[in-house]
Amino acid sequence: MTKVYTIGVGGPSCSGKTTITRILKRILKNVTVIYQDDFYKPDKEIPIDKETQLANWDCPEAIEFDRLLDVLSFAKKNKGKLPDGYDSKEELNVHDGSNQLDDQTAIKLQEMLSYLVKEDNHFVIVDGFMLYWDNRVYQHLDCKISLTTSYETLKSRREQRQGYHTAEGYWIDPPGYFDKIVWPEYLRLSQHDRSLKDIVIIDTDKNSIARTALKVADELCKHLL
Repeated sequence: MTKVYTIGVGGPSCSGKTTITRILKRILKNVTVIYQDDFYKPDKEIPIDKETQLANWDCPEAIEFDRLLDVLSFAKKNKGKLPDGYDSKEELNVHDGSNQLDDQTAIKLQEMLSYLVKEDNHFVIVDGFMLYWDNRVYQHLDCKISLTTSYETLKSRREQRQGYHTAEGYWIDPPGYFDKIVWPEYLRLSQHDRSLKDIVIIDTDKNSIARTALKVADELCKHLL
C-alpha cells in the first residue's frame, strides 16, 4: 500500500529552503515538489503597499492559498501525482546550493533516511516562504521545517539575485525593496511561525548546508517513522 508523506520546508526568500528541498528530492527518490511561488496571483492582482506604493509580493494576500490547497490535496490522494495542467515556473529559478552538498554528507543522509526510502513510499514536499500562514495548508503537512537566518545574510543574498519568474513575467526588486517590504513581512510571518508549537526552526546562519540537511533528516525520522 502506497504511503504519501507530506513535508513542509518554509522560511524567507534566500534562507536556503529550495536548496534543502532539492537535496531531499535527490535523497528520498519518490518525490513531488510543490512550490508556493507557483501560486502567486496574476501580476496585476498583487497588493500594493500603501506606504511605498510598491507591489507587495511578500504578503499572504499575494498567494492563492485555495489553489495551493487543492493541488496539495490532489497530490496526497493520488500518490504524489500533480493535477493535469499544473506547470511549475519555479523550476526555472535555479539559484540554489544543492549541488554544493559533499559526497560524505550525501551518503550519511542516505543512511539516515534509508528506512523511509521504500518503493511504496512517496513524498510531497511543499516549499514556501509563508507556508504555515494558512491553517488548512499547515494541517496537511506531516513534518514542518522552517529555516531562518540573519538580516545581513538575507539582504545580501536577495540583492545578489537577478530576479524571479512570475505568473505573467519577471520581477526584479526595485531599490530599497528588501528593507521596505521583504524584511518587515518576514518579521511578521516569523512571529506567526514561532507561535506554532510543532514547527522545527533551523538557523542556516549557524549551520552549513550539510549540517542543515542532516538536522532536517533527523526531524523527518522523528516525525515520519
